[in-house]
Amino acid sequence: MKLLWRRFIVPLLLLPLSVLAADKPDNLAEMWVITPKVGEAGKFEEALKRHVAYRKDKGDSREWRVYIPTLGNNLNYYVIRSCCSNWAEVDSYLAWQTKNKTGEHWRDNVSPLIASVGHNFAEVDMANSRWPEGDSGFQYFGVTRYSVKAGEGAGTEADKAALSENAKAMNWPYHWAWSWNVGGKPTLNLVVPYTNYAGMADPDPGFAASLAKHMGDEDKAKALLESWSSHFSGTEYQLYRLRMDLSLVKE
Repeated sequence: MKLLWRRFIVPLLLLPLSVLAADKPDNLAEMWVITPKVGEAGKFEEALKRHVAYRKDKGDSREWRVYIPTLGNNLNYYVIRSCCSNWAEVDSYLAWQTKNKTGEHWRDNVSPLIASVGHNFAEVDMANSRWPEGDSGFQYFGVTRYSVKAGEGAGTEADKAALSENAKAMNWPYHWAWSWNVGGKPTLNLVVPYTNYAGMADPDPGFAASLAKHMGDEDKAKALLESWSSHFSGTEYQLYRLRMDLSLVKE
């Protein structure tokens, strides 16, 4: 929690956006987590590049970016993520994949090198995020996963909005994005992008001090931060590095 409090409480990002207005913008992200077989990472990357080239040749309408973890003792996996679309687009995209036999190409060329596959969607909270448009040259992405306690969804949403509004108003010098996982246990994600490691240095003053100054009341700021932390049973932090050489992006 110390790291989180210092950076935004470390910068913020990700609840199910079904709680937002019906005219919300496209906010659906899709993610695949791929773990290659032991000793096959190099071959997997080459096979993935061939698959990306195949999808480009078929006119893939999406962009898919690939990220690898940099922290901990489990570094042998790849996160393949596309954002942002909507639920209706998922149907049309599945139809495109069937027509162009991308599944068959994946099974024939990539699947034999894979040990496990995970899949999920997330809904990005556009209203409470602050993300730059276009390619800003970010290479690293700090992702905090908050495990939300049962019955704490509404409180989490209210405090998230309050923290985000204050961060925007006081010009907190980071970008961030919030999202909620669609499947599994209630999980809120906060993503903070960086161009390099130097950008990860602790700000001075930190978020708590900046919030207290902005609110003009140290006790109110402390109460908000304590209320925020009370919604979670635990957190997990991972720093990912973008692998553009493996990604599918429009030229």
